[in-house]
Amino acid sequence: MTDLGYRKALLPSGITLLTEGVPDRRSIAVGVWVRAGARDEPAELLGISHFIEHMMFKGTEHRDARAIAASLESLGGHLDAFTAREEVCYYARALAEHLPEVVDVLSDIVCHSRFAETEVDREKSVVHEEISSCEDNPEDKIVDLLCEQVWGGHALGRPILGTAETVTGLSRTLLRGYFSSRYRPDQLVVAAAGAVEHDRVAELVVRHFAPPRGERLPFSEPPPPFRPSLQHVRRDDLHQLYLALATRGVAYTDPERYALVVLNTLLGGGMSSRLFQSVREEAGLAYSVYSTADFYRDAGMISIQLGVSPERGREALARVREELQRLCDEGPTEQEVAAARWQIKGSVVMGHESVSNRMVHLAHEEIYRGHYTPPEEQVARVLAVTHAQVKDAAHRFLSPGHFVLTALGPAPGGVLGDRDWPMAAGEQAPAPAPGAAAGSAGAAARARHEA
Repeated sequence: MTDLGYRKALLPSGITLLTEGVPDRRSIAVGVWVRAGARDEPAELLGISHFIEHMMFKGTEHRDARAIAASLESLGGHLDAFTAREEVCYYARALAEHLPEVVDVLSDIVCHSRFAETEVDREKSVVHEEISSCEDNPEDKIVDLLCEQVWGGHALGRPILGTAETVTGLSRTLLRGYFSSRYRPDQLVVAAAGAVEHDRVAELVVRHFAPPRGERLPFSEPPPPFRPSLQHVRRDDLHQLYLALATRGVAYTDPERYALVVLNTLLGGGMSSRLFQSVREEAGLAYSVYSTADFYRDAGMISIQLGVSPERGREALARVREELQRLCDEGPTEQEVAAARWQIKGSVVMGHESVSNRMVHLAHEEIYRGHYTPPEEQVARVLAVTHAQVKDAAHRFLSPGHFVLTALGPAPGGVLGDRDWPMAAGEQAPAPAPGAAAGSAGAAARARHEA
């Protein structure tokens, strides 16, 4: 039988358990979430969270790497993980009948990994290749360059993978010590969605999970004030010029969050967005152009990315600047705001048809807010965003002079400079308005892209 709806429990070990039974599903999604990510690492251990994630799959006290890889695939399921700036997640998809095996495997890799010396040395080579791959991929590299600019040397701007030097310096002792401190039971959230029964999941988690109990480590401090800047990293080996712009936004729990989600949608969130229509459809300057809104526990970022022919880079920037300035000065139309609200509603409703998306939403709500916002309430908050709120957000956040610019690629006519993207020199970007409200209450959503 499947429990219906959301339930939360603090287990005797200190692990937080979240479940959401979804009717008519035959599958489950289960994730084990660590409440700290790459931004919380000491600078000298940069990349250690991601490296530990790799090591979880390299052998435990009960399974070798091959057995871990086959454990759920042999049952028709899937096992994977990712490291983000503020969390690490180990997750699985499987048929509901295989819940015991899912919990067993997840608990094994999260609690009982061996960190064998030979595997540590071997995995350094693998991660070095991953770092090199990122360096060779301009779409990845420009994101790292942009984040470094936006966050002004703060940990949010450091590469999640680390560097070749910091990864080389990781030892088994350092890995085990950091693991013991970050994977404590009070820092773990287990989230399960689909054909699940809360009490059954709780019983399995209590039986199988035995996290370490090292000394608790602090989270990183908030980022410093934001100031606009510009850089063009010349790469004549690339065929395209990659452009990325960004400004600071708001935190995950900020009351203005929903207004910014609506604003981002009409700015660059789809084929009908202003950037797509202007840069691609009208001018034919780019194949891909889009904007995103990122929300962290104490900060946020609005960014724009596109790739263009190098000789048309300045023309593309002029188009982007024109759209930002128009939105900043005039705001969007009522029709644009209404269409964006309905676009987001469709995304939220259709997204929650996936048990994996529901599991992610459960975990993010707990990690960032400490309580749950149902999809119906998410939709209501989106639909409650007013034209005036979006217009005000556009005026305060989309001033082109408060965007940083990062360019990566060839430089016909010289590298891009202040004339190509004038900055509001010496000024900080505007802060969120105190007490500003969007919808009926404070914002809630995924850390990236979800309402």
